[in-house]
Amino acid sequence: MNIDNYLSVRTRLLLQHRTALYGYIFSCVRNHTEAEDILHDVCVIAIESFDQLKNRDSFFPWVREIAFHQVLAHLKNQKKEKPFNPHVVAALADAVDQVEEDHSRLNFREILMKCLDKLPGFSRELILTRYDGSSEDISDIASRYGKSLHSIYSRLKRIKTLLRNCVEKQVTSEVSPDRSSEVSYDSV
Repeated sequence: MNIDNYLSVRTRLLLQHRTALYGYIFSCVRNHTEAEDILHDVCVIAIESFDQLKNRDSFFPWVREIAFHQVLAHLKNQKKEKPFNPHVVAALADAVDQVEEDHSRLNFREILMKCLDKLPGFSRELILTRYDGSSEDISDIASRYGKSLHSIYSRLKRIKTLLRNCVEKQVTSEVSPDRSSEVSYDSV
């Protein structure tokens, strides 16, 4: 493995888990500046000691353990605030683990495709035409369908709002299944 690829794997893994890691650190120190500083230290340590990681699938628990020790060290150095009990920090770590596990089970692409399938035919065709990767201009799309530019923009906006709501409801229902996941498609 060349050095560029090796570094990109480290960077990709850190970026993938940055939000959950930052949330964990911030919940312990309750200060954004301090949380960013600790996160930076954790990233440096993780990059430097990446060779110790035995399995990439266990990256988050491994890097969270590094964060755990960095948070404890930081809190011990703070004179203004008594450190959390390490057991409380460990419980927080377990909660973050559960959220990360639930979040990784969600496949946003599959959810979006299901929501696209629920759209009426013309709306589905319009949104797919707009975002199919071709560089077709929106005015060309309006001409193709015999619609005004304004009506195409308005309809695309409604479709995107519906898709966003549908995906949010699907994600919410997968995390807490007792919620309804029905979205009305009458307006598109």
